[in-house]
Amino acid sequence: MNYNKYTLDRFEGEYAIFLKHPEETEQLLIHRTEISTELKEGDVVHIQDDGFAYQIEVLHEETAKQKQNVNDLLQQLKNRE
Repeated sequence: MNYNKYTLDRFEGEYAIFLKHPEETEQLLIHRTEISTELKEGDVVHIQDDGFAYQIEVLHEETAKQKQNVNDLLQQLKNRE
């Protein structure tokens, strides 16, 4: 059984593109029909692959933390101008 943390980068056609933590250089593509959880781009999730199906759990606290970090970085960039 494989269990890893990912960020939902984007939806592209019929697929969700996830980037593996922490490097975010490895991609995982999952067909939309295999996703039973409601997801938004930027969500941090745990994905379990038992070889038959994917189990996806949204990590709400980590998602909020990551969004706050991105907003903080954007503010820093805006304040430099």
